[in-house]
Amino acid sequence: MRKIVILAFCVGLAFTSCEYNNLANCYHGTVITSICCTGSTFISLDSSTPIGKTTKFYGKDYLNVIQVPGYLNQGEVYMNLREFNQDKDSNLFPIHCFCLVAVDIDAPVYVALAVSYSSCPH
Repeated sequence: MRKIVILAFCVGLAFTSCEYNNLANCYHGTVITSICCTGSTFISLDSSTPIGKTTKFYGKDYLNVIQVPGYLNQGEVYMNLREFNQDKDSNLFPIHCFCLVAVDIDAPVYVALAVSYSSCPH
């Protein structure tokens, strides 16, 4: 009986663990650019995790692009993500700069729970 209780506890813990500790939620990609006008960073994710959209930047097509609020360094990035919630996450965008040209980039927004430039965050 004790083994069944321990097994049930472990299974329950696996299904209710914190989202940011789950390595299955780790996404790898390359930062394309950070744009002050939108207050966000655009990232082209590996094709193994198709959650983004094909987007054109500076005349070049990028596959599987998402945006995250804030600014990240250029290069490869590993992130734990969750879907953006307009009601509770709109304050994550920094103050936007004044832009003379309208920026119309259609990419889904996600929130980075943890970010690393070397490996999946824990």
